[in-house]
Amino acid sequence: MSVEAFLAWEPGDGLRYELVDGSPRAMTGARRNHDDVVVNALVALRQALRGGPCRPHTDDIGVRTGSHTIRRPDVTVDCGPRDPNDLLATSPVLVIEVLSDSTRKLDTQFKVIEYKALPTLRAILLLDPDDYAALLYARETGGADWREIALIGPDTVVPLASLDLSFPLATFYADVL
Repeated sequence: MSVEAFLAWEPGDGLRYELVDGSPRAMTGARRNHDDVVVNALVALRQALRGGPCRPHTDDIGVRTGSHTIRRPDVTVDCGPRDPNDLLATSPVLVIEVLSDSTRKLDTQFKVIEYKALPTLRAILLLDPDDYAALLYARETGGADWREIALIGPDTVVPLASLDLSFPLATFYADVL
């Protein structure tokens, strides 16, 4: 299936799908902790980015990672031109994946590789929904090299240099842990 056909396709079964190598793949639902972490990230980013060119989005906005692949990160910050009818991020700079038992390997291995290949992407944040723990991949300024930063503990700062933002890790876990 082409990206265009996928974007026009709507099965009406109430599920969310990603396109992986031309094949639609259903996504599973999330546990409450997972969803709460996603909402906290969206709220924090929306408040911090308000009035600027960048906006956070839910998994309703896809990220094209290949000629026949569309991923749906839990949160995407897009700094590209905004068309209210777009279904895909035009210039994603940050993606956040909240890990789960069923998707951990996919998120930490395969998706990270796909995301790192995106020229506009500057940061990938992987959040554990059950502990104050995260892994941040940050692209070095002006380069193609990525730095991996382990973040542990509620007071640890999550540096999102490309957006000129930083948050204590606890921001993402408010009312969760």
